[in-house]
Amino acid sequence: MLPVTVLTGFLGAGKTTLLNRWLTEYPRGDVAVVVNEHGEAGVDGELLAARVRTLVEITGGCVCCTTQHDLVRTLGELSSRQPPFTRIFVETSGAASPAGVLRAIARAQAEPPLVLDGVVTVVDATRLSVLAEHELAIEQVGYADVIVLSRADACDAEALTRAEQEVADRNGAAVIGSAARGELMGPQGDTLEALLARRRADLPSPRPVPAAPASHVYESVSLQLDGEVCGERFAEFVETELGRFAGRLLRTKGILAVEGLEARMILQGVADLVELTFGEDWGSARRVSRLVVVGFGLDRTALTAAFASCATDPAG
Repeated sequence: MLPVTVLTGFLGAGKTTLLNRWLTEYPRGDVAVVVNEHGEAGVDGELLAARVRTLVEITGGCVCCTTQHDLVRTLGELSSRQPPFTRIFVETSGAASPAGVLRAIARAQAEPPLVLDGVVTVVDATRLSVLAEHELAIEQVGYADVIVLSRADACDAEALTRAEQEVADRNGAAVIGSAARGELMGPQGDTLEALLARRRADLPSPRPVPAAPASHVYESVSLQLDGEVCGERFAEFVETELGRFAGRLLRTKGILAVEGLEARMILQGVADLVELTFGEDWGSARRVSRLVVVGFGLDRTALTAAFASCATDPAG
């Protein structure tokens, strides 16, 4: 499988600066980059071209609508190049929803097959007002597996904590990192690969989240059960309860302790598509089942009750 990493974020968030730095982590011929710019003349591509062997610019429209077929064709062509790439980056226009890119990845006829290895959303930590003023910016946060707060060096500790809380309120399933001048910051010196690895295995503990204001339709619902879930009941929950919100889901992520299974069951959902894989064994760790649902028009009370009903019955 050929991993595809999607880089999104609102206009001026700092996507290209981060991507330019991340490309230094790979040998020049190992990755391909697709850049979508809304205007007819590309600028970001020129900044990135020196870092990669293959760079494709899609200009004149955004991949969420008018140029999506160009992206489908491009991804298919890149997948067959020799020598093969180890990763494809797609940097979206700041005016685009990630939804079009995700549809293109699913539609591309590729060999080897393409696999989404994460949606990384960049948010300028100094311009949180964007989230209050533009629903597209909230949607970009809602799709994220990883959220990177750029320009963290321009924030004091209190402001950075406030920014982390703001994005976590919108997407409780995302791993959150920060960056300054394109350099990721973290106790272990985070790299992109480290953030993506955490995305595959980590899920933050749920905490009280305020109800979304009326102008912010995208919200995050965090659910937790102390103990195991019944596999059959959880499958019914996914099919029936989550199915009620078909067309309104952005991301779903869960790490579950399933009755009779020693390994962690990991759920990853993009829109209405759900993938189940297995992670490390629980061993002596406390068995806890967590699920985060990100979307709009969600019913927090109903989802909480339905997830609770997935618990195993000690008397059974």
